[in-house]
Amino acid sequence: MYKQANPDLWQGRIDSETDESQFRHFQTIELKDINETKVDKKAGTGILGYAVDKGVELNNGRVGAQEGPDAVRKAFGNLSVLTPCPVYDYGNVYHDHDHLIDTQEEYAELAAKMFQNHNYSFLVGGGHDIAYAQYLAMRKAYPDSSIGVINIDAHFDTRKADSSTSGTSFRQILEGDDNADYFVLGIQSASNTKSLFDYAEERGIEYVTADEILHEISPTIKDKIDHFINRHDVIMFTICMDVVDSAFAPGVSAPVVNGLTPHIILELSRRIVGHPKLVSISVAETNPLYDMDNRTAKLVALFLHNFIH
Repeated sequence: MYKQANPDLWQGRIDSETDESQFRHFQTIELKDINETKVDKKAGTGILGYAVDKGVELNNGRVGAQEGPDAVRKAFGNLSVLTPCPVYDYGNVYHDHDHLIDTQEEYAELAAKMFQNHNYSFLVGGGHDIAYAQYLAMRKAYPDSSIGVINIDAHFDTRKADSSTSGTSFRQILEGDDNADYFVLGIQSASNTKSLFDYAEERGIEYVTADEILHEISPTIKDKIDHFINRHDVIMFTICMDVVDSAFAPGVSAPVVNGLTPHIILELSRRIVGHPKLVSISVAETNPLYDMDNRTAKLVALFLHNFIH
């Protein structure tokens, strides 16, 4: 079920009502109906929330991520506008179908429209089943293109299941599309079973473990990212917030110890964000029910602030 953006979420400190150099994002955000918006030329960044944690529930995780998109909006709205780029909020999709896949397909229809309107599309979860919806949108928008899927995540999320969950997205992509590849950075060795590593080897999944990038990103890993991007026509980028150390991101569905720092994630992201092949970015698993001082929502907001073009 699609609902337009709630203007009450966009509030914050007012330093000036006339001097644009003192504006914050809540003062410049434009609220749109995605079904009625069409532009002549792509511009700015679009935001579409995936207020769904049914996939987390089906994956036996702790629910609450459906509140993530609005928590991120509140945190983002009060950040200063430094980049003169229009940002459009299209609201949220909620789960009201019998099956999760139906919600993912509904979200994909709307996200694909957003791809046509903007240089970048920022998709805010919700559970990491947003990634499969994101992929479906990419395939609708680019039916014949080679899609490179880059994920920063503690988990492969390639579980085998009878239906969609937050832990199956990338297996669904790989087994349903010969023209898509998967690269994941930040894998926690102790949090993925041997069968998932075996599946990665079987499918030729490229991955980098958290231990390899905890403190710095080597030139070799940077080259791997660049080569992966170069092999594909378009790039889909997704971040699962459970890759971040729980000291920085306590409000997630599956918190991790000894995870990546925000600095490392931003450095990794700079290899991807801004590349002309990048179409969409999603950030998943922000769970406000377990957040402290809105730390996790603020971190996602900071990512968005750094990503907008």
